[in-house]
Amino acid sequence: MTEQTTYAATIRAQRQQRAQALLEDRSWLTLAGLYWLQPGANSLGSAASNDIVLPAHSAPDYAGVLHFDDGRLVLQVEPGVIVHVNGEAITTKALNHDKTPMPDLVTLGELTMLVIQRGDRYAIRLWDKTNPARQQFTGLHWYPVDPAYRIEAQFVAHAEPRLIPITDGAGNIENAISPGAAVFTWAGNEVRLDAEKSGDKLFFNFCDKTNGTETYPAGRFLYAEQPTAGKVVLDFNLATNPYCAYTPYAVCPLAPAQNRLALRIEAGEKDYHF
Repeated sequence: MTEQTTYAATIRAQRQQRAQALLEDRSWLTLAGLYWLQPGANSLGSAASNDIVLPAHSAPDYAGVLHFDDGRLVLQVEPGVIVHVNGEAITTKALNHDKTPMPDLVTLGELTMLVIQRGDRYAIRLWDKTNPARQQFTGLHWYPVDPAYRIEAQFVAHAEPRLIPITDGAGNIENAISPGAAVFTWAGNEVRLDAEKSGDKLFFNFCDKTNGTETYPAGRFLYAEQPTAGKVVLDFNLATNPYCAYTPYAVCPLAPAQNRLALRIEAGEKDYHF
């Protein structure tokens, strides 16, 4: 097996892993609701009169109330309704949101809920194991693997990490930490992409001229290992859709202006069609 054949097989295996991850119980294909919270009592249940209307197959007419006051969240369960938080049955529980070290997962039948914070707003994110998007999934769409799009770029580190304002699809703005930028030449043009810190990896949120035709209109994501000896490998064959490509209930960060490229990146994941 040649080196190029081995490389292509590795990329295809990673792409398959991504497809499998989308079929998990708590994934973007099972994401079935996003409910922005209002101060005070937010009622939950399947009845249309609730503030948060849940799917009837797993929720009673009235399941309880989520009290929200200045960032503090307390779930009060209706008597006789079985609700678990992190696997433990509860009647009343203060909930941690997703920006805390230990966020709480609330389960009710086939449903899982999590409080998320975006900017100064809070919402309930809902997953449903029986969501039709999961049942109807037939796979992802990709450009053919092209080794030319595995690019060794120069990594230009900032003297000090910078904060980059990132706007999301709901209009919230949060600052991302940028340790530097990847710089490379493509089709005779110098290209620069600002990196964001993402755990132990670098994250590149970018747009290119394929968006809206072959690829997702809002852009794509790419992760890379930390730079070595001033170099960082950008493998655009592994560029993926943002998660809002798979569900209308995701809130995705948009590419910053400096990462919107005036060229085509014909590699990685193509647009996903519901």
